[in-house]
This record gives sequence, structure tokens and C-alpha cells, in this order.
Amino acid sequence: MRLLIVLLVGLILYIVQAVVYKKYWHEGLDVNIDFEDQIVREGDKNALILTLVNDKLLPLPVILLKFSITRTFIFPKERNSAVTDNYYRKEYFSCRAYQKITRKYGFTTSKRGEYSISSIDLICKDIFMDKSRFADSRKYASVLVLPSRIPMEKIPEDIIKFSGDIVRRIKINEDPFEFNSIREYQPFDPFNHINWKATAKNDFLQVNTFNSTNKKNLVILLNLDMNTVRNSEALSEWSIRIASCLADYFISDQTPVALYTNGTDYLSDELIGVEAGSDQGHIRNIDVALARIKIKDKYPSFLDLMDEKISTDTEDEYIIVSNYRKNDFVNKFDDLRNSGIKVSLVIPEFGYSSIEPFISNGTDVYKWEVINEF
Repeated sequence: MRLLIVLLVGLILYIVQAVVYKKYWHEGLDVNIDFEDQIVREGDKNALILTLVNDKLLPLPVILLKFSITRTFIFPKERNSAVTDNYYRKEYFSCRAYQKITRKYGFTTSKRGEYSISSIDLICKDIFMDKSRFADSRKYASVLVLPSRIPMEKIPEDIIKFSGDIVRRIKINEDPFEFNSIREYQPFDPFNHINWKATAKNDFLQVNTFNSTNKKNLVILLNLDMNTVRNSEALSEWSIRIASCLADYFISDQTPVALYTNGTDYLSDELIGVEAGSDQGHIRNIDVALARIKIKDKYPSFLDLMDEKISTDTEDEYIIVSNYRKNDFVNKFDDLRNSGIKVSLVIPEFGYSSIEPFISNGTDVYKWEVINEF
């Protein structure tokens, strides 16, 4: 008789808690995964911040949380994670009444782009570890990974020299009475611009920069068509980094920079372009635009873009970043130079590859040697 009473009480308890958990387990339960930093660069460290709140009297003995995100984020290897087409992770929690749990998962970015949490799934069990209940959270955070900044020591010397020549031409009417800022000395800077007081404080050469009374624009044209299919994605990513690096270089010297490309936005599929500007936030605008480029097999016509953006009615300077060098482009480039337009070509290419039909480091044409991995 006593055994039957115990069994009956147990059955009633089981049924009651099952009903309670079925009805109330998800109430007051909030799960959120966010990024520590919403904008970072390739190669930067970042972290996912997971927050779980059980804002009710009912405890949750076992919660299984699963989420997935791009495999381009490099997490430490752990038993409760797996990498296939994405990075998948699962975590177990035991949450008391009115408890908040926070966990942090560090990772390193490895590729430019905009990424979000692919999914967040919750599975909850009751006191008897039975009756799994499922929910799908829709709070998907996103992070923007900007192109990596190429260190100065990795920029070819001839690129630095020709960039300095462009700065001098654009700022030919520099006003010595219109002081702008102080920055680190570059090889093309005149010695009479060195700020010796700032140099003494920083232990390396610093120079004064001045505003120009007649500024021209520098227009960067980025072509994502590749010369060959082999290693096309790696060369595309390097082309984007180089365009970002050049834009940063000139904007840091208060040179107005515009950037246009035949690459398209990964969401809208519209051509990406940023009008000329030189303020402190302009390089961020360019980097954000470059981060959103979708790499694909076929792009809109770059020759049409050149016709639209290169004008004979201005004294603007043009830099084309292009690995593509087939006859149609070569003829177009020669026509521009012959017409008197100030246009230079930077060709991202591996060290073992020639840049025919152009001559390496020839007039207005420069090879920027890249590696297969960054």
C-alpha cells in the first residue's frame, strides 16, 4: 500500500512538473549572442558574448544551446565544437531561478566580409530529464570585418615612391600658412617639413602637413576581373586590401579620395562606389564598402566603369588596381595615357608571375607582389 502511495505521488509530481515546464519553461528566458566589437579587421581578435537570463521562479535543470557561424572565424579547438561548412558549437547550462549567465568565446577573424550568427537553438529538459522542448531564437547579431591594413614595411618601395609623386602633384599649390596636422615621416617628404620638436618627443621623424589651395581628387578604380581563374579569389582579396591601403595612405595626407569598383554589394548586388572625401571618417566609409563586396565569377564591365568615372574635363589623378590585363583592358589603358590623363596601374600578382604585356615597374605601371595567404 505504501509503495502504491509513493508511486502515485511520484506520478502526480511527474505530471504536474511536466505540465508546468511545458507551459512556462520559455517564459522569462532570454538568450542573446552578440559580438564584443561590431567592426574589426582581418586578423583581429574578437569575441562572442553569450548571455542567458532565466527571469522567473522556475529553475531550468538542463538547457542545451546550439549555434553556428562562419568557419572563417578561428576559435580554439574544443570538444563541444565542430567545423564543417560552418563553425558549430553546443553548450550545456543549468539555470537557477532569476539567474543570469554570461560566457565569452574568443576567436580570430580571417576573412573580410559581413557575418552573422547563423542560428541559435535551445533545448530544455524538465526535472526528470524528460520531455525535450525546442525553441529557435531570432536575435542574430552581425559583425563587419574590414580589409586588413597592410604594414608599411610590406609595401613595395616603388609603390611608396610613386604614391609620393602623386601627392606632390595633387598638392602642388600647398599653402605653408595653412597648417593641417603632424604625422610620421615618409620617404617622399621634404626635409623642411620635419617638425623637430615633435620628433624629439616621439623618437622618430615627424612632419608638418599643410592644406592645399587647389586640391585635386585621387580616384581609385578597383577591377575585380582576374587575368586567370587560378587563385582568383586570393588575388581578388589582395586587390581589395591594396585599394584600401592606397585610400588610407592618401586620405592620411588629406588628399581627397574617391573609390569605384565593378564589385557589387553582397546584399543589394549594386555597384559599390564612394565619392571623394578626405575627412577622418572617409577611410572608414571606403573600408565598409570594400568589406561588403561579394566575390563571384562574373562582374559588370570594368571598361564601362572606366568610361563613366574617368574624365578628361578634370585634372584628377587615377590609380587602377587590376590583375586583369587582357587586350581589351591594355588597349583602353594605353588610350588613356596617350590622351594625357594622369593614370597609373597597380597589378597585384604573385612573385613568380610576370605581368605581361606590361613591363614590371615601368612608367605608370607597378607590380605589387602578394602571397597566396595573408
